[in-house]
Amino acid sequence: MVKKMIKNDIRTKTAVSFISIALLSIVVFSITINILIINNFGIYIKQSANVQFDNIASSIAETYKETDSWNETGNRMAHTLMMSGYDIVVRDLKGNILIKTPSMLSMMGMASSSKISTQTLPIVVDGKKVAYVDITYSGKMPMSKLDYKFLYNVNKYIALITILTIALVLIISIYVAKYLTKPILNIAKVASKLESGDYDVRVEEIPKEEELLALTAAINHLGASLKSQGMLRAQLTQNIAHELRTPLSTLKSHLEAIIDGVWEPSKERIVSLYEEVVRLSNLINDIELLNKIEIDNLKINKVRFNLSELIKSLLINYESIFINKNQHLEKNIEDDIFVVADKDRISEVLINLLVNANKYTGEGGNIKVKLYNEGQFAVITVSDNGIGIPKEDLPFIYERFYRSEKSRSRDYGGSGLGLSIAKAIIKAHNGTINVESILNQGTKFTVKLPIIN
Repeated sequence: MVKKMIKNDIRTKTAVSFISIALLSIVVFSITINILIINNFGIYIKQSANVQFDNIASSIAETYKETDSWNETGNRMAHTLMMSGYDIVVRDLKGNILIKTPSMLSMMGMASSSKISTQTLPIVVDGKKVAYVDITYSGKMPMSKLDYKFLYNVNKYIALITILTIALVLIISIYVAKYLTKPILNIAKVASKLESGDYDVRVEEIPKEEELLALTAAINHLGASLKSQGMLRAQLTQNIAHELRTPLSTLKSHLEAIIDGVWEPSKERIVSLYEEVVRLSNLINDIELLNKIEIDNLKINKVRFNLSELIKSLLINYESIFINKNQHLEKNIEDDIFVVADKDRISEVLINLLVNANKYTGEGGNIKVKLYNEGQFAVITVSDNGIGIPKEDLPFIYERFYRSEKSRSRDYGGSGLGLSIAKAIIKAHNGTINVESILNQGTKFTVKLPIIN
């Protein structure tokens, strides 16, 4: 039903829109052409009438030249002029009427006063002006049968072309509407399957149009994202269960042993149980902290402080963890770089990066910490030559509880929330955190914080 509604809505309306615009254009074009032809043809008729007026004046002049008498000229031309529909008045140079011949229309009272055309022309004989003739035509401009046939044929062809164009427009509009809406319908079909939980489906037919191509890429990316998110949710559930199961199993087994009298409730055993409780508590606190950050409920206390001094202080405080593994720590810290941020939260991020570098770098490894100014940002890099991260795992390292190479990564401890929290904190400060890593060669984290936030 959804597909039918989309099809009827988009494809039909697109076709109707194309057809409506095309039909309106055709109608306007046809009417405009018809008006232009009629107007120009009217000009042609008027010019033809002017030629007829000149012919009448020439005929009177030729007849007068033959007869040398105005009376005889009038007698010879009376019938012709009367039947032609022209009123003729010939005057001499002083204005005296020499010939007056009314048309049949005037004699029968059928002349139209609203459609009268009059011209006064000279009568020239042997290059000498001998008289004037007033020629009046009453009624419509004279048109021959060929004129009427021409207009009829023009209108007929315009009508035929209009009909053929409309038919062609209908075909093209339907085709274009189908062509343009097909990828949209395909996307709607894929979106419907994604909605039902089929995250493997993709839009296979890639359109060439830039906008549709972007939409297709977006829906395919959405499908891939939903699939990966689904996998991560399943993995998250499994990891949470594992993280909770280990300390709970320890607590259960130890308490059962104490209850059964196998172990004495000594101080050492109670301390061990307490440490497991603390581990569970820290895990829950980390999850709660991450949730607060992600839903913007975490209070960020921004102050202006010297980031350079903070990093130097942290490196001194954590120097022992590097010494214990005989690791070489290289420091390159620019002095007096100030930022406006939450000092405690930024410390959490830096501590997490330093501890991870130490944890995932072997004995005698090299670790570099650098701070420098880059435009409006303070840039912190922490790099090592440790175990690195597989390329396929890089997009997911900020996900909750995500662990690269699960079989061995648990040996390094931790809850799997450190980087998720670090990213959330940096994002809350309008900064960025990025990672570069090559398996078995090392990892480099780059944090950018705006100097003025």
